[in-house]
Order: sequence, then structure tokens, then C-alpha cells
Amino acid sequence: MALEASALPLRETIFICPMHPEIEESAPGDCPICGMALEPSVIQVNAAPDPELISMNRRFWLGGALALPLLFIAMSDMIPGEPLQHIASVRLWTWIQFALATPVVLWGGWPFFARGWRSVLSGNLNMFTLIALGTGVAYVYSIVATAVPHIFPAAFRSAVGDVPVYFEAAGVIIVLVALGQVMELKARARTGEALRALLDLAPAVARIVRA
Repeated sequence: MALEASALPLRETIFICPMHPEIEESAPGDCPICGMALEPSVIQVNAAPDPELISMNRRFWLGGALALPLLFIAMSDMIPGEPLQHIASVRLWTWIQFALATPVVLWGGWPFFARGWRSVLSGNLNMFTLIALGTGVAYVYSIVATAVPHIFPAAFRSAVGDVPVYFEAAGVIIVLVALGQVMELKARARTGEALRALLDLAPAVARIVRA
């Protein structure tokens, strides 16, 4: 009598939060409590590259490339002689800061704003709530100060009559948070690789020798 191999039922992959293992979801996403990315509860033997790590790494490098000149322009008034002021007006440099900061904040920081917004909706305020609030307020205020500076009272103006902007603060914070996320995701990926290496040491077939 031929034996037919019965197909084993496939187990649904459960995703949990590394910090809050009581959170279980049937699909990838973010923890509703702390905002961290969920990970599979069972180590995947043939795991594909982490798409979140790839995305966050891209956001960090592009954001960093734009944040460096943004920070340089913002701090240029501390350079002896203020060389940038001889090239263009302060107002033009402010608009350049806006152009550099916008992709960093809106594209590079989009995951943080999304997590921050979800934390507000769920009532579980966390780190991403503060990041979204701080960078968002700095960015929006700077846009208003750049577009309509005349609405601000004299107390808000500098010695030369300009309204200070904080584009560089919003951009640099986003880049630093992205760097932290990249480091965290890489650490978790290395842990998974180490566990998979241990699983690879287990024999695929075991034979029982009976005396």
C-alpha cells in the first residue's frame, strides 16, 4: 500500500514587537505602543532583506547629503567675514534652506510623522510623538517666517531685522533619528543572522539506528 505524504498546514506568520511581545499582528507594521517595527515571532530560515532597513538607509543617506549644506548655511553667520552674505542675500539663503530641508523633513521623516500620528490616535504617546511634534513645529514655523516675515512682531526679529528660522534643526533631527533607526535595524538583522546560522548547524535528516 503506497503511503501518501500529507501536506502540513502552513502556519500563519505572527509579527510581534521586540519591546512589547504581547502585541501580535498578522501582518508587518508598527507597534501601536512604542512605534517600533514589528518582526516575525519565528526566525525565518531564508529571510529576505529587510525592506524597512533598505528604506530607512536610503532616507538617512539622502537626508544626510542635504542636511550637511543646510547646516553649513544656517551656521555661516558664525564664520569670520560671513562669506555667504557676499554671494547672496539672507532672504535668498533662507529660501535655499527651505528647499534643502523640505525633502529631508517630508520624505526622510515621513515614517516618523506617520508613527507619531498613529500614537496620537491610539493615545499611546511615545518617542515618535515628540519627534513629529518638535520637527513639525520647527518646519512649519520656519515656512511662515520665510514666506510672511512681516507678521512677526519686532521681538521675534534679529538685530538686522530678519526672523530666525529653524530648518536646520528640523532636518538634522530627522537625519539623526534615521541614523538611530538604521543602527537599530542592523543590530536586529545581525541577531537574526546569528540565530539562522545556529539553525543551519542542525542536521536536515536524522536516522535512528536500532540495535
